[in-house]
Formats: sequence, C-alpha cells, structure tokens
Amino acid sequence: MAVSNPLRVPQFDAGELDTPRPQGQWRLAWRRLKRDRVAFGCGIFLVVLVFAVGPGAPLYGKLVGHGPNDFFPYAVSVALRPAGPFTVTWDTAETADSDPFAFTHKPPPKGTGKTLLLLGADSQLGRDEFLRVLYGGRVSLEVAAGAALFAILIGVVLGTLAGYYGGLVDAVISRFTDLVMAFPLLLFLVMIGSLFSYGITRWTFGGLLNQGVFQLIVVIGAFTWFYPARIVRGQIQSLRQREFIEAAHMVGARDSRILRTHLFPHLLPPLLAYGTLLVATNIMIEVGVTFLQAGIKLPTASWGSLLAQTWGTILNPNPYNPATTQPWLTLCPSIAIFLTVFALNQFGEGLREATDPRSVR
Repeated sequence: MAVSNPLRVPQFDAGELDTPRPQGQWRLAWRRLKRDRVAFGCGIFLVVLVFAVGPGAPLYGKLVGHGPNDFFPYAVSVALRPAGPFTVTWDTAETADSDPFAFTHKPPPKGTGKTLLLLGADSQLGRDEFLRVLYGGRVSLEVAAGAALFAILIGVVLGTLAGYYGGLVDAVISRFTDLVMAFPLLLFLVMIGSLFSYGITRWTFGGLLNQGVFQLIVVIGAFTWFYPARIVRGQIQSLRQREFIEAAHMVGARDSRILRTHLFPHLLPPLLAYGTLLVATNIMIEVGVTFLQAGIKLPTASWGSLLAQTWGTILNPNPYNPATTQPWLTLCPSIAIFLTVFALNQFGEGLREATDPRSVR
C-alpha cells in the first residue's frame, strides 16, 4: 500500500504559469493613451482631419466636379447675397443676364448641368465654401506643422549643444535664446508680408506648396524654437550625469554615439507632446498674421484667409452688411479652427502624460 508524501511539492506545467511579459516604454505609453478617452478621441479626430484635408479634398472635388477656385455666379443673388448650405446651382461660370435691373438671374441655356455646394457659396464670387474650408485646412496645417518641425529641429540642435557641453557654449546659446524670445514675431511677420512679395514668397517647390507657405514656415519656425531648445537643454543636463552616460564615457564611446544612442531616445517623448501644442499655436499665428495682411494671400484658401475674406483685415476691414453677409462664412472656418486647436491641445496633454514615466495612469 503506497503512502502519499504530504510534503511533496506539487508539479505545474509551464503553460499554467502566467508570467507577465516585460513591456517597453512605447507599449506602456500606448496603454496609458488608450485609457485617456478624451485624448484618444482627439487623436482619432486628427487622423480623420488630416485625411479630409489631404487626399479627401481632391477626392471630393472630383465627386462634385469642380475645384475650390471655380466660380458659380448663379449661387449669388442679384443683391450679392451668397447661397446657403446644401445649394444645388447651375454649373457655369457665366450668367445669361442681360438686364441689370432684373430681380433674379435669367436661367442658363438648356443642357447646362448642376452642381452641389455643400456649405453654400463663399462670397460674391460664388465659390464652394466646403471645398475652400478643406483646402484651407491643408494650407493652415502645412504652415503649422512645417513651422513646428523646423522649430523643433533648431531647438534640438541648439539645446543639445547647450546642455551637453555647458560652459561658454551654454552661456552663448542661452543669451541668444533670451534675445529671440524677446523679439516681436508678429511685427516681423507684418514687415515681411508688407515689404516682400517676391523671392522666398513665391517658392512653391514645383507646386508642392502654395505661394507664401514656405515663407511662413521659415519665419514662424525661426522665431518659435526657444521652448524646444529649453526643453532639450534641461533634459540633457539632467541626463548627462547619470550612470549609463558615465559608463558610456568609460568604454570610450564618442559624443556623437552617446547623443544618438543614449540621450536622443529620452528626448523624443517630451518633444512629441510639445510638438502637438506647437502646431496648435502656429495655427493661431497663421490666422493672426493673415488678419494683419501678412499671411496667405487670396485666392489661396487658408482658414485665416477665409475669415479675412469675410471681414477684411485689420488695416482694411469690410463693413458689416446684413443684406450680403452670411453667418456660416464666419462659423465654418471658426469651428474648424476651434476643433483642430482643441484636439491638438487635448491630444498633446494626453500624450505628455502617457509618455511620462512617473505617470500612474
């Protein structure tokens, strides 16, 4: 008769043990970001927005059969009042009117097709407001994102030099940063937009960008890099005395390898979070300089130029006329600006918390 040993250790299969797998920094950040429903929803909205103003704009133009600068005079009344949303108008750039005192437009010749203006006409020119909002969003985002990338690139280079080498290099770069921070950006943009209408303003890189976009990217980026520079400088100064950096120096690693392998990966999370906030700030700068008559010039659509088209600029305002002014010409670009800036701010804040190693979310 076999007697069981009460001290026998039970045996488990390897598959029965649920050993947690180690998770990397980006996987943990992704889990934290998904838990933040507001930030995650804003991120989805931004993806949809980029698709809408990117490939979505020409696709919609092909669907309705016209572009953002096509004229539809039948979408404007004889009293010069633009048509409202969901207007189906004659697809022709000329009217058949011969009587200047008529109360309505004379119908076009038979066989003339019709087209849909989803948000109505944009002005007395009768262009498609919805298409111009889409194409305007593309221009505004190009300026904002391009200037943010340019500013971060300058900030990373100068902040790295100041934080890693310190001493005289840090002192010179820090004083130069203070000088740029005190520089009046809007005043400089107004001067550039007023004095220069050729040269860099007309650089489009073979039609890849609209006129004036590259100039705004360069000028805005050249005077908004100081915050990324200070972020990078602070991070580098806090990391360069850590044990893993000293170990890299002891084994003979070069400065370039230490920066590329050990320091730059720690800079990426805060720069990603700040980059989204910088894009939101640059959108508001583009709108502001357009109202100062120094931004994107008509007929190129941007969210700033759409508002300036309705209300004029601060130097040449349009008088309010209730007979010809339609409220959605202000509401549509304003809502687009508000939703985009709000989504960028919320997503940037959620991304910052998700990539913070001290976060408990």
